[in-house]
This record gives sequence, structure tokens and C-alpha cells, in this order.
Amino acid sequence: METPTPKVIKGLVKFHLGVMISYSTALHGKNLAVCERRGSPQDIYKMMHCYLHMVEQYVEYVEEHIEKGKWARVFVPRHRYNLDTSNSVKSMNNVFKEAWRCALIPMLDCIIRTFSDWFNQHRKDVASGSVETKLVPLVENYLHDLWAVARTLPVRELNSYELEYEITSNDGNMYLASLVTKSCSCKVWDYEKFPCLHGLAAYIYYTKDVDGGVGRRRDIQIVYHELCSRYYWAEMWALAYSRTLYVVSDRSSWNLPDHIKEFQIIPPD
Repeated sequence: METPTPKVIKGLVKFHLGVMISYSTALHGKNLAVCERRGSPQDIYKMMHCYLHMVEQYVEYVEEHIEKGKWARVFVPRHRYNLDTSNSVKSMNNVFKEAWRCALIPMLDCIIRTFSDWFNQHRKDVASGSVETKLVPLVENYLHDLWAVARTLPVRELNSYELEYEITSNDGNMYLASLVTKSCSCKVWDYEKFPCLHGLAAYIYYTKDVDGGVGRRRDIQIVYHELCSRYYWAEMWALAYSRTLYVVSDRSSWNLPDHIKEFQIIPPD
């Protein structure tokens, strides 16, 4: 629930108590309420170690050290170049805008609960999809829309063994695409990891089985969804959200070892 503004507080006090208070008094009261809600640093740090111990009991895959590559995109091995960590941070800050007003432990509860809801919703999204669909909806819909244009582009086979093709786009430019290396001279396929317009046109030509497939490699049978990275496959999408995230129970039910109870964390000055 969002903390009311001093103006709203003045109206509530007048309505319920029939008393007029100044704006500064309402603001001071709001600040006191926020501090009470957040709790003192001493209380927060006193419970923090116990809380983290309980988190480990509920979440089996908690790691003591999380590598930078798992949270900062600048350290993630990748091919895409236009993703900033700051954009994700701003989005998450907006989601948890009200949670930041709480004390540390309630704030963490809110974060875990939100991620738990997201995981559950994504599992529902996966289950609601067709079993015939091999790709995540974003890529499946994109390629479906691209197909109508790709099937009209002129394609010339350059190497039937390496499955290399020359595609002429609508603007007259020519591009080279390879179904074996999953790349195109436009570089969109290389970076996005799903076929560009030219790569899709090459695949459509490949499926036509021109000349009865004479001269083609017999050890390669390309299926539609295999043109994309495995991370765009529906089965990988389902695997990503297969775990259930549990919220830490109420403090009254915690069963803590003695060494956890005695451990103290002193807040910084």
C-alpha cells in the first residue's frame, strides 16, 4: 500500500478526528510512520542472518557467491551488443518501488514473492501453448509473419553440400546465408540467434527439395526450430521456470540452530 501524502494525511485527520494540522506536522508524522515501518538498523541486522539461513532451507540452489556474469550484462558472454544492465535495474526498481519503503526483510519477502508469481505465470504460459509449437511465442510469431515475405525472395544455391545460398532482397541487395553455420552476411541471424529474412528464405528454398536433393549432405537434416538457438526452444523455456520458489515462512515457525541464533551482524556506522 502506498504511503499517503501529507495533504491526504491532513484530510484524514480532519475527517476522523475533527482536528486541523499543519503540512509540516503531517509530513513529520509520515516520516515517523515510515521509520517505524522500516524498523531500526539494529533490529534489521539482528534478524538478517537468521532470515538468510531460512532462505537457504527453502531455496536449495542459493549460492554463496554469485558471479558478475549472472547479473551484470556487461560480463555475460553473448553476441548481442545493445543490452544495458541499467535498463533492467530501472525496470526492477519500478516494480519494487513500494517494497523499497519497507524494512530489509519484508522487502526481500516482497521480491521473492514477486519472482515466485512470475515463475508460476510463465509455467502457465508454457502449459497453455500447443505441443506442436517448438519455439517460444515471441520467435514463433516473428518467423510466422516473416514467412510470407521470405517465400517471395529469389534464392540461388551456391553450395549444395554446405547449404550456402545467395538471396536477393526486395531492395536489390544480395546476401549470403548458410544453413549449416546458421549465419547470414546481414549479421542479424548471427546476433539474434534466430533466422533473419534471408536465412528464412534460404530454408524455404531448402525445403522445396530442388533437384531431388542431389549433391546435398546426407548427415544433415534441418528441422525448422533447429534454425534457432536452443534458448528459443519451448522445451528450454519450460525448463527455465520448472522450479517452485517458496516464500520464507513467518518468524514464529522458524527452527534455528544455536550457532545461527548467536550470530550477530553489526550495522555499519
